[in-house]
Amino acid sequence: MGFIFGRVTNATFTIFLSFILSYAMLISLGLFLPEILDDLVQSAKTVETWITGTALPARYNVWLDLFIEEGALLLLFFTVLARLLIAIVGSSFSAAVSPKR
Repeated sequence: MGFIFGRVTNATFTIFLSFILSYAMLISLGLFLPEILDDLVQSAKTVETWITGTALPARYNVWLDLFIEEGALLLLFFTVLARLLIAIVGSSFSAAVSPKR
């Protein structure tokens, strides 16, 4: 029971940390490099147009129009980037603390 609880707690902490880290990256990019953030927003708009411009029937395409927007795509990108950074740092820390023989 303790092993399962520990893994669930670790996964929850990782998701929460990546959420906070993604917003921090997004805000700091907007403050220090607004030109790059503008380029990323324009790219997200292009991806949104590409996704919603498919030849899907209207009963499915309406959901894409509702749920896919450039802000959500941009936050998703930064969240995935944050998860990768957390995985790299966590793996490096685990390897340094308890190396396998």
